Amino acid sequence: MWVARVAEGYVFGELTAAAVETLRGVPMLIESTDERVRARLLPETCIEPEDEQHWREHAVPELERLFLSRATLVRRDLETLRKLPDSGLHALLITHEHTNAWLAALNAARLALYVLNDLTAEHMETEGFSGATQKQQEAIVRISLLAELQAVLLGEFEVGDDEASVEDLVDE
Repeated sequence: MWVARVAEGYVFGELTAAAVETLRGVPMLIESTDERVRARLLPETCIEPEDEQHWREHAVPELERLFLSRATLVRRDLETLRKLPDSGLHALLITHEHTNAWLAALNAARLALYVLNDLTAEHMETEGFSGATQKQQEAIVRISLLAELQAVLLGEFEVGDDEASVEDLVDE
């Protein structure tokens, strides 16, 4: 995978079929009704039961709408995936306007993958990978991919500014 910063945002190129499948799963993970996912994304926040009830009644519906709007935006952006000529690989543009939504969606998807695959902190260590089941290893790889995209969007990786536009980098 390569990344370029363009006027519109960030272009992630040479995305494999597995990477595209992982990205297409992000909205579904955010929208999951699995109780483990819901508990991880919307944890108990108050000590007093009455305060928790108030939180659940008033704040949680707004947070759920926010998750759904992020899922919708990510899904819409994924519809713009472009197939790179001669390789079968893909490129994705994440515009500057969508960066915050993507960051939140990627983080929520990582949390969902973690709980859905019964991962522990030990699994996320280098030595823990070999002790994980095949399904858990696949989840760890997907979590790592999503974390790499987050790191780029957060500016943790040096990505040079390019005068090019997305069309200059990706021929249809």
